[in-house]
Amino acid sequence: ALERQADAMSVRAAMATLPGEQREVVALVLVEGLSYRETADVLGVPIGTVTSRLARARTTLQALLGEET
Repeated sequence: ALERQADAMSVRAAMATLPGEQREVVALVLVEGLSYRETADVLGVPIGTVTSRLARARTTLQALLGEET
């Protein structure tokens, strides 16, 4: 349980370093479970923008959390 809590804290800290636009997309797609289309509609941006923001956010999070890409 402690390890899981520590992991969650690390993820929250890493997410806090993301630019707001990337953090929004991560929250909507990966946390809330919205589709890329739904996320694009919510944010009022093209679906390609959602895709690129999510890709950049994933790359950053993987680097910060020390995961293999």
